[in-house]
Amino acid sequence: MFPILVRLPLAVAGAIAGWFVAEGTLRYNIVQMGIAFIMLAAFITTCIYAPTLLRWLGIIRDRPRDGP
Repeated sequence: MFPILVRLPLAVAGAIAGWFVAEGTLRYNIVQMGIAFIMLAAFITTCIYAPTLLRWLGIIRDRPRDGP
C-alpha cells in the first residue's frame, strides 16, 4: 500500500519534470524531487486551510457555539 502512495505523486512530478529537463540526468531527479515537495506542501496547505476557505466562500456555515 505504501509504495503506491509514493509512486503516484512521483509519477506526476516526473511527468511535469519531463517538460523542463531531459530524463536520465541528475538534474531531472533533483527537479522531480523539488516538484514532489511542492506538491506535498500544497496538499498539506490545502488540508489545513480548506475549512477556513470553504467558510469564507460561504460553502460551509459556522456551527452555533454552545455555552457562554
